[in-house]
Amino acid sequence: MKRFLTTVVLCVLCALAEAPRAHAGEIEVLSAQVKELSTLVQDLSLTVQNQQREIALLKGRTPPPFTTSGAGPASGARSLQGRWNPDIGVVADTVFKLDSPREDAEGADRVSVREAELVFGSAVDPYSRLDATISFSDFEEAGLEEAHYTHFGLPWNMTGRVGRFKPNVGKAIPVHRDSLDTVDEPLVIQRYFGLEGYNKSGADLKMPIDLPWAMTHEASLGLLEGGNGEDGTLFGETRRHPTGYSHLKNYVDLNDTTGLELGVSHLAGSRDDDATFEVNVIGVDGTVIWRFANQRYFKLQNEVFNVNRAESFVEGADAGTGDLIYEDVDDNRHLWGGYLLADLRFHPQWATGFRFDRVMIVDAPAEDPHSGDTGYTGYLTFYQSEFARWRAQFSHFDLSNGGDDNQVLIQGTFAIGEHKHKLT
Repeated sequence: MKRFLTTVVLCVLCALAEAPRAHAGEIEVLSAQVKELSTLVQDLSLTVQNQQREIALLKGRTPPPFTTSGAGPASGARSLQGRWNPDIGVVADTVFKLDSPREDAEGADRVSVREAELVFGSAVDPYSRLDATISFSDFEEAGLEEAHYTHFGLPWNMTGRVGRFKPNVGKAIPVHRDSLDTVDEPLVIQRYFGLEGYNKSGADLKMPIDLPWAMTHEASLGLLEGGNGEDGTLFGETRRHPTGYSHLKNYVDLNDTTGLELGVSHLAGSRDDDATFEVNVIGVDGTVIWRFANQRYFKLQNEVFNVNRAESFVEGADAGTGDLIYEDVDDNRHLWGGYLLADLRFHPQWATGFRFDRVMIVDAPAEDPHSGDTGYTGYLTFYQSEFARWRAQFSHFDLSNGGDDNQVLIQGTFAIGEHKHKLT
């Protein structure tokens, strides 16, 4: 019996000694899988933090700092740089337009794909991302609408952009067409900046300002290429002489259901081929939103631009140095334009509203220098989902040339894939 027990013990010890060697390969495989899962968790954590920072920046809040563990941010940055497939989305904006003038104008009296956007975007590393939008249309050749690199976490919580983008000027200019409350941009944006808004190449900085009271503040400062958008009239045609802009946004909660936002903007650029800043634009905007129930609110938004245009000419030459002496002369007109928008979301899927427009014309005739266009627009919107929206709109315009224009617009906007600006 004793010999038998001794034999059993020796067999068990031999088996235990062989076990590590037999399962060494399995242990190595498990170790590799654990390391791979750990790297994946770190990458997912960095991605979530990027999204949280973007949400905070869109809401005007100070983005949270990055938190790292384990191998630190370097491994996560390398992993994010290895993402070959960016987020991709497509947004189609179809419009039926019935126009009273019997002219073959752009999109008049037919259904058209006014704009189809191919949207790309992805994090470059834990501190930056790249976004690009390529636009297609029934009316124009394909073009680059946006392409900009954004870097977060600069000193003083600043966020920087470089590339082609919509500047942070006022309320309507930074908004993409598919996120507007109406089918078209306000008249002051169309006449002064461009029919499709104001997209320019340049660089800018945005920074939250922390002050010891309830109101939050955000300042933006940028330098853009010169010129206007399509059919804009504020600046000259040359892109060589830049346009500078600044904007200050202020927001405060009046109570638990009502918020107030006030902003002021300034742009300075050239109206001709010289390098002076003889066009100065000051914009003031205000928005009140009362959220009286879940997915129900009333919004009142107002925006006004005042334009001072001076013309430079050569007065003569300095007798001592021979340098040319320039003089700026105002055209004795302080142009202005603005709009008032009232939007009522009376149901989670339905909204209605009205927009009043008034804008003075830059190149007004000498006999009527203060002439301008006036518009009255009413609309009804059906939000089918966050990826599909329908809108019916009627507009009446009293034009500066003495004529008028009536427009009936039916819009369908649809999005698939990744799209940062949801339709709801």
